[in-house]
Amino acid sequence: MTSTSNHPLRLVYLLFLVATLASFVYCLVLGQFNGDFFPQPVFLLTGELVFVLVCSLLPYLALWRIAAAIDRVEPREVFIVGTGPLIFLFVSTLGAHIAVTVLFGVGVMDQETYQAPALVQPLIQVLNRIDPFYVGAFFILATRKHAPTDLLAAGLMITVGFLRAGLGAFTYVIIAFTAKYHREIITTYRKAPWLVLGALPIVPFTIGALYRFRGQLRGDLETDLTVWELIFGRFIGRLSSFSNFAYIQQYERSFQWASSALESSYFLKQGLVSVLGSRVAPLITPERVLISGNNAYDGHSTFMTGIPGNLFMSWNVSNFDFAMTLGLIFATVAGVLWLSRFLGDGIARYFGLAMLFYPMTSGVANEFALLFINTIFLVGFCMVFRQRAPRHHEPRPAAG
Repeated sequence: MTSTSNHPLRLVYLLFLVATLASFVYCLVLGQFNGDFFPQPVFLLTGELVFVLVCSLLPYLALWRIAAAIDRVEPREVFIVGTGPLIFLFVSTLGAHIAVTVLFGVGVMDQETYQAPALVQPLIQVLNRIDPFYVGAFFILATRKHAPTDLLAAGLMITVGFLRAGLGAFTYVIIAFTAKYHREIITTYRKAPWLVLGALPIVPFTIGALYRFRGQLRGDLETDLTVWELIFGRFIGRLSSFSNFAYIQQYERSFQWASSALESSYFLKQGLVSVLGSRVAPLITPERVLISGNNAYDGHSTFMTGIPGNLFMSWNVSNFDFAMTLGLIFATVAGVLWLSRFLGDGIARYFGLAMLFYPMTSGVANEFALLFINTIFLVGFCMVFRQRAPRHHEPRPAAG
């Protein structure tokens, strides 16, 4: 194995670590929360914020170590898929999602339900279990480096995101591109750091413009926020669960009482929604408990508790629920990483690790379950359409 410095996802790993550290500094220095609870005041002491920081970093450190351990086990066979089937999968999946979003409003943020004919609803329910951003990220990772194709794929993913009034597609695109072109990024920075440093001033204004455009799509304009407030107050806060868990810790007693009302096995039931539908959904979820603490919000989406926040709430339900929640998270992470080893040659086999960073940030059961389902789907697709080819002999960089 080669050094971890050559790992294709090292830059992504560092991105989430830095975002967490930046949120810590933001809350400590400015005395206000970022992310979902921006700009409410922080009353926690420095030691308490350090505790929250450690808890927020642990999921990423654990993910990196688990990935390293599983990556050492070589699969007996990998499923290599030609470009044709991959294009078909990508175009048909994103095309179908664009169609149901335009026609019926499926997946649009801040809309609780959608309206569709009864004959179409079963198709939509099946389609909702195949995430367009997971398929898009896999397409980018599984195909050869070809900038026009990758940019077109990114454009379609972002189109779906805009149609659904969200910016989440950019996270998947950034992760996939950073993983695929990590060598080019590092080489460019080493040979011509002025190019990278020269582009940095453009980033804040781009992010600010995107957030304002999203506000227009949702009818929720935030014209009073500066560019830096949008970046550090909003954007960085959404790449880390630090601020949200700090909010839980600040009002610990209130959330102890509120989370004790959660159903037993709520995390399992919440995850099963991705398979069995909303009929098995618990009445109350940690995300709903957290969002109820912010009286200024009246939308239909939820706030992420992060893994530390979810474990805190499950502990208040029972020791059994704490153990179940922790066990299900570990089992899902291990399952996604194990299955991803079969996803073809090169960078595609790191699909699971790449896509796990955001669920490890949000801690939401549905997101873990949906990623697991999509990984099974992609492995099945690759198994059916695989080419007969020998095992790869490319060295596998370790995650840690």
